[in-house]
Amino acid sequence: MAHQLQLEKEKYRQWVKAGLGLGYLKDGLVPFCNDIADQQHKDILQNIRSTKSLPSTVTCGSCQVETLKPDHKPVPGNAGKKVCRFGQAKCSCCCKGKIACPNNICGAIYDFIVQHHSSSPPAPNWKNTDAQQWSTDPWSICKCFINAPGYEQKQSASETDCTGLLHLMINNQYFHSHIGCDVTKANNFFLKVRQYRNNIFHSSNMELEESEANSHIDDMIAVLQDGKELLQQPNAQIAVKKLQDLKNKDFIITTESFEEILREIKKEMAKVLKSTESAATKEEYDDLKKKLIDLEAKMSDEKEGKLEIEKELKGLKKTMKELEFQMSRETLEKAELKKKLGVLETLVSEQKEEMAKIKTETSFSQSQADNEQTKLEWQKEMIASYCKNLLKVPAMPFTTTRSEMINFQ
Repeated sequence: MAHQLQLEKEKYRQWVKAGLGLGYLKDGLVPFCNDIADQQHKDILQNIRSTKSLPSTVTCGSCQVETLKPDHKPVPGNAGKKVCRFGQAKCSCCCKGKIACPNNICGAIYDFIVQHHSSSPPAPNWKNTDAQQWSTDPWSICKCFINAPGYEQKQSASETDCTGLLHLMINNQYFHSHIGCDVTKANNFFLKVRQYRNNIFHSSNMELEESEANSHIDDMIAVLQDGKELLQQPNAQIAVKKLQDLKNKDFIITTESFEEILREIKKEMAKVLKSTESAATKEEYDDLKKKLIDLEAKMSDEKEGKLEIEKELKGLKKTMKELEFQMSRETLEKAELKKKLGVLETLVSEQKEEMAKIKTETSFSQSQADNEQTKLEWQKEMIASYCKNLLKVPAMPFTTTRSEMINFQ
């Protein structure tokens, strides 16, 4: 039983890991999608202004999709009915009472969107967009290629989830020229990953086998390593590294990561719940509601675990501050001691110099004293010799006879 519980816990961890991978995939795709969206918008406007000889500054903010008259004309169809030349069902070109763009620009943008939608027949999602922004906002055009509801308020790629970005890249033919993979073929990486997102977020038991989670992550990596342009995108390759780390058995999924993916899944389930409330059977509705309740319980468990971790972290931070204070005080004491030691060394050095000076002066004085002593002793010897020999000679000269002189000689 314990083994089974551990196994289920690991499956849940793998499910969250795959969901976290979708977040990394989105981070890697956002800059690429923003760049291509900007290029597309620039090319559309330049082509329209050039073809229609419009001023380079012309824009429009007054047209509504519901009332806009496209530039293209319908063609005869079966039973004498007119149909859209591009094959769009219920196209505005076949409806009466539509209004042409007063600035001669929005009808042409409408045509571009229909012509570049890759589905057959083309099926732009007009509910996601606002035609008043087409001439000034690149993302308002991109949202027409997201064939799923709930994106009308999204203002950029960064506000759009992974599913929306993949819809855009798969459905917009302008993007195809910047992707090496043939996204029109069945079972390509882009289509597979888009389906993984639905499988993960709509999972009935919120569990995945490790091999399945790793397979999903490998396909996400393949999308980001598409050889045409994504492989050269720095953000895409940073996301690849994060995805590769997810497959590492030692990789730690933080509490914040758990909460992040659970919040996304909760929002997705709530959206599905709202959209199916009236259409689904009571049994389906109750089942989905139960999943949402279970998810909230898991989030609560994760939050409790996070609070315990935060408590431990708080204690560690307190200990660290105490250690930092102690280290700071010891550092000050060491600095003061070092200062005193420096003063002492200076004093010792000065003392040595003074001693050397005194020694030199003493040596010189001793030499002078020795000389004086020698002179004094020599004087004493001279006086003694004088007293011994010279004081015996009479001070007055004496008289000597000639005969005495002769005898003396």
